[in-house]
Amino acid sequence: MARSANPLLDANNRINRAMVDGVGGLQFTAQAPPGIGRLIRIPFYVTTSVAGFKPLSTTPVAAGGSGTSTTVPAICAESPNEAGSATAVTGTVQLQTPQISWATLRIVGFEAAVRYPVLPNGPVAQLCFSQLQIGGGANLFVHEDFAPADIYLSGQDSFAGLRDYPILKSPNVAQLNAQVVGPVGVTVSRINFSASLVCEILVDDNYGAHIPGAYARAGALVRQGGSFVNR
Repeated sequence: MARSANPLLDANNRINRAMVDGVGGLQFTAQAPPGIGRLIRIPFYVTTSVAGFKPLSTTPVAAGGSGTSTTVPAICAESPNEAGSATAVTGTVQLQTPQISWATLRIVGFEAAVRYPVLPNGPVAQLCFSQLQIGGGANLFVHEDFAPADIYLSGQDSFAGLRDYPILKSPNVAQLNAQVVGPVGVTVSRINFSASLVCEILVDDNYGAHIPGAYARAGALVRQGGSFVNR
């Protein structure tokens, strides 16, 4: 074999030739499964009427519009203003995803987009989330009480981790609690936000089965212990 002017290339060629001849070598090729591919966002909607929360619809609630919606995922939350307490807190609103009857999905994350007042004239209240559940099951968040929505902002480099990544299949839906907390005397302002469940499509009724991500390999899904084993 003729030598080239590049010593490094010569070394690689010798290693490759040794591998072909069966002598062995230091180079190898590993075939990895594809990564996360067909991700979709399933939005949460306001399904219970709670003061301070309403969908951003064209008809205001005061003018006869409804405080709930199954078609408008953009939500407006008014910051609380309660005197005589250490903090001001809104009521707790429950958000819910629609039933996805046309596919079997695996949950891979949760994210939110929050728009706080650009020029607030006082302390700004904080949007918080708690109790992410599938079909009324166990909480998927690692925190038991309300935590700041900033943990789950859509601008993060990666999704915040969940306790588990279960299958979502109709008729099950996801539920989520939201609340706005602020200091005493906070000026009433409005926070616009939306929340989404990030899922990977496993089986679609119209488009067939998809190749799952690397995390879905058999070895990665083995659970050691827990109350749901062998069910």
